[in-house]
Amino acid sequence: MSRIMLVCGAGGFIGGHLVPYLHDKGFSVRAVDRKPLFEWWQWHPGVESLCLDLSEPEACRAACENVE
Repeated sequence: MSRIMLVCGAGGFIGGHLVPYLHDKGFSVRAVDRKPLFEWWQWHPGVESLCLDLSEPEACRAACENVE
């Protein structure tokens, strides 16, 4: 199994730059933000992008599934 890197706040400016950096380094990336995808600062093809509210415990469990 490839390592999954979780980026919370991926729809913002910093997360929007961190996601492609990690993806270009060869990591599988799970990008999470509570904003709808169309409001993300930038979206990245090839990256698992989820719209989740991490203030909810079930959303946190879903975001962290299979993440080391």
